[in-house]
Amino acid sequence: MDKKQVKTVIIIAVLISVFVLSYLVIKKYKEDNSLGYIEYLKHYEANEYISTYISDEDMARRYLNDFMYTVYHDLSASYNLLNEEYRDAKFKSINEYSNYIKSLNYPTMDKYYKKDANGYIIFGIYTKDGHYFGFKTKGVMQYSVYLDEETVEIW
Repeated sequence: MDKKQVKTVIIIAVLISVFVLSYLVIKKYKEDNSLGYIEYLKHYEANEYISTYISDEDMARRYLNDFMYTVYHDLSASYNLLNEEYRDAKFKSINEYSNYIKSLNYPTMDKYYKKDANGYIIFGIYTKDGHYFGFKTKGVMQYSVYLDEETVEIW
């Protein structure tokens, strides 16, 4: 063997050693629970989910933001989100509703409450500019809206 072949053999031996050591280190990290890599490397199965906690305050904000998004992007859809009894008592037409909505600034939640009532969960939101939004929910993001507390009883 000449010098060139010896150098090639040494380089190949070093590369193989690096790959073997890398493989062993990665294998060790995968097996070591204390490093926290197991969850990161976990392969999730179909229909497997990770549960997430959402606070009542965050949920109230989501209802308000979802409704206001609908107001600004599809006025008639937001009109249909109003509780039917409330809508008939408060607004005679969608034009009257449109004029009322135009008078609102984009609401910012100041305080809220959550109440269980007759199989429904009610989120009441008071805004910084003094308006009220009530969301009577029958499931996640399935709600009807009240824009005041006086027109009809929410409970």
